[in-house]
Amino acid sequence: MKRKLGQWAAAHEWWALGMIVTVFSGVVLGNMTRWSVWFDEAFSAYLARFNIVEIAHFTSLDVHPPLYYWLLKGWTVIFGHSALAVRSLSLAFALVGLVGLYVVVRHITRRSPYALAAVAAVALTPVFVRFSHEARMYTLVFAIVMWATYVLLRAMKTNRRWLWVLYGALLAVGMLTHYFVALAWLAHWAWRYREVCAGRVKKFFAREWVWCHVLAVGLFAVWLPTAVRQFATIQVGFWIPPITPQTPINYLTDMLFYREVAQMDGWWAIAAFIAFAVVGAVLYFGLRQFIRQSRRGGVALFVSLAVVPPILLILLSMPPLSSSFIDRYVLYAQIALAVIISGCLLAAAKTHPVLMRHCTIILIIVALAGIGNVYYYGNYNKNTNKSIRASELMANIAEAGKVGQPVVAASPWVYYEASFYSSNTHPVYYPASTINEDYGSLAMLKEDDTGKIADLAAFAKQHRYVWYINVTEKEIEPPVASWKLVKKVDAYDSINRSVEYRAGLYDTSAE
Repeated sequence: MKRKLGQWAAAHEWWALGMIVTVFSGVVLGNMTRWSVWFDEAFSAYLARFNIVEIAHFTSLDVHPPLYYWLLKGWTVIFGHSALAVRSLSLAFALVGLVGLYVVVRHITRRSPYALAAVAAVALTPVFVRFSHEARMYTLVFAIVMWATYVLLRAMKTNRRWLWVLYGALLAVGMLTHYFVALAWLAHWAWRYREVCAGRVKKFFAREWVWCHVLAVGLFAVWLPTAVRQFATIQVGFWIPPITPQTPINYLTDMLFYREVAQMDGWWAIAAFIAFAVVGAVLYFGLRQFIRQSRRGGVALFVSLAVVPPILLILLSMPPLSSSFIDRYVLYAQIALAVIISGCLLAAAKTHPVLMRHCTIILIIVALAGIGNVYYYGNYNKNTNKSIRASELMANIAEAGKVGQPVVAASPWVYYEASFYSSNTHPVYYPASTINEDYGSLAMLKEDDTGKIADLAAFAKQHRYVWYINVTEKEIEPPVASWKLVKKVDAYDSINRSVEYRAGLYDTSAE
């Protein structure tokens, strides 16, 4: 049965690939609209309201380059601004990336079973499922890295000029999407150096290699001064926590289980120990065979992509520099590790079939448990330990309130999340006086008057009944002491078993 299934997959590889990505799409879509958008997603959606010039301007004042936001702008013009619309773009990029991954592994191994196993392994990786339904640029980065890797392999094999030009263009496109894609390009450099040392490439700084990077720098040059300024801004102070001994373990538990190491207690701790042992066994028994059954240097390329970026990101996060280490910034490295594990598993199955069969079962169970955690935690913010409940709160306001009652957010951070659910019946506003911090993400609010209340007293005269919302552990308090509470609603956090998203309906005319 197993042999027949493998033979069918080899003979109908594109059908098999289609089945894998279809199942993956169903898993992602099943969780896509269950959870409220969180700040980063709300920021993306808010930015997509502006034209491409304004998007470039506001992005330059924040910390990321503009390409993803430009693409999101075009996507929302066609599909609208619903949660499904803005998040589905990430799924589209994930699918493009999975096809690219298939092509790369197929090229390296010359065998469709390895390519299909790699795609299946990545499709079952919890952290990849998670970010395939987030309205951010991480799956776009993955897609760019995969296709750039394939183009690099083809260019080094054929030395065709148009492939080197395309590779240089993809380098620039990646840099215009997320700056830490540069770590993937450095992984390419590390791999090329190894190929030179192995005698498979004659010269590291060959003319075509140099010129494709000159092209990349030239294409990126217009944004380069902005990038330098943004890095300086990040180093002044940023929200990312510092590197600790737990950081590498977090990286792995997040990949396998979508859980922080602090959450891996009880049975989860035992599960983590078993998973790490299984991965170690798979790598030990399968890595050499995987290397032998692949093109020379092919597996080393994925090892470089899996190892170099997270190590460099850790080093770039050490004092005196500010920390920049966030797992999703190197999502492509976690994916590369999943590819290596799948390849080793398949290669070792020929010499250790029983052991690898049991390892496969265990890893599938781990993956399903991790995907279950993705469904359970949704957009839970692991840095603030908050479960985002803006959509539930706005839905409760719509149910408890009357048409035309505006919603006033207590801070710009609350406003971003709530404004995504703003409607004609309950439009969302914020007091201009609450913008009292100099963050680039607030630049849109400073320069644009949408939703801004310049004079809260004048606003109250126009609207007798106003909903006031905040995220707080304490009971909500009005911005004006004389406002009288009429009713209140909240959104229960079933994960933390608490209430922080709160709203109160106030009579602003009360004396």
